Amino acid sequence: MRILTNSLLVAASLLVSVFAAELMARVVVDPLDYLLPNLVEDDFLFYRVEGNSGSHDAWGYRNTQVPKSAEIVCIGDSMTYGISAQARDSWPRVLGRISGETVYNMSVGGYGPIQYLYLMQHEAIKLHPNTIIVGFYLGNDLIDVYNEVRFNKNWSVYGQLAGSDSKPLLAYQPRSDKFLGGVRDWLARHSVLYGLLSTTPVFDFFRERELRNGPARDRDQVMAYRDDKHNVVFIEGTSLDLGDPRIKSAMEITKKVLLDMRSVADKNSFRLIVALIPTKQRVYTKLLERAGDLDKYPRLADVVHQEDAVRNTLTGFLHQNHIEAIDLLPALEADAAERDPYPHTDMHPNKEGYRVIADTIQHYLNGAY
Repeated sequence: MRILTNSLLVAASLLVSVFAAELMARVVVDPLDYLLPNLVEDDFLFYRVEGNSGSHDAWGYRNTQVPKSAEIVCIGDSMTYGISAQARDSWPRVLGRISGETVYNMSVGGYGPIQYLYLMQHEAIKLHPNTIIVGFYLGNDLIDVYNEVRFNKNWSVYGQLAGSDSKPLLAYQPRSDKFLGGVRDWLARHSVLYGLLSTTPVFDFFRERELRNGPARDRDQVMAYRDDKHNVVFIEGTSLDLGDPRIKSAMEITKKVLLDMRSVADKNSFRLIVALIPTKQRVYTKLLERAGDLDKYPRLADVVHQEDAVRNTLTGFLHQNHIEAIDLLPALEADAAERDPYPHTDMHPNKEGYRVIADTIQHYLNGAY
């Protein structure tokens, strides 16, 4: 009986300690950085973030509040949202600090060009911006736009450019059967303490182990680069094969969407800028090439080649149609020569990488790019 009593006392003490630590964490850090928000269905956007959930603002975006107006609105996916960094270190927030202007982050992970256009038309213009910057991620935005218009009847006007292929384009998705996945997902939505702990190097170790111990399809695509300045792990990625008719269709859809964005900008008198965001593996390509990894991993070499082809096609199209564009690859590549602008296992930039993006965009806005 005494053993049971002592065990209950220990359990109760642990529970109280964890509860106290959770309360302290919510006081010390911003819950916006460590709580996942709730998602709700949307006919046009597929889903959106529920307003005021996960400490997001009333519109469901990663800001402290919705301003009456904003000089700059940034629209994009998780690369613009700022995954793997605190909200204050996302590139839109950093851009706001260094520019001295009000910058509103209107980004949601998993969104693509169709959602960007929709947000621009229906939400961003409510803030009367002088400039809207679209973060176009070269890793999967073409894949996203194809699936968005091909399999959503609300975008049938664009879907006509997608052909009749019934197979969706699949981006690489890490294994979903992670250890205690359901528990960890619940904690990610409800515990600031868990979110805080998940940013520690200990979790990096376990995340890498999960990747390397996963199914063969995962293990074959996991690679690492380490030297005295770098320690990163990443996935080879999905090749944007321009020989695939679906990717060709995605490119045509994207061109149409970009032209419609330009029309919205002209109609509402704001400056439209498209920021081309490279993949992690592309940023590290020169280092990987020097180490002989491109020869060792021919599929990686193909992924890099296809990404360059897509970048060149988009850059040429944007220039030809008088849409301003910023290629973020050179700046990130230069920074990667000296340090890691990406976390150990995540494909999104870290605080340093987002700073580089914000600095590059600010230089462009100042006319120094």
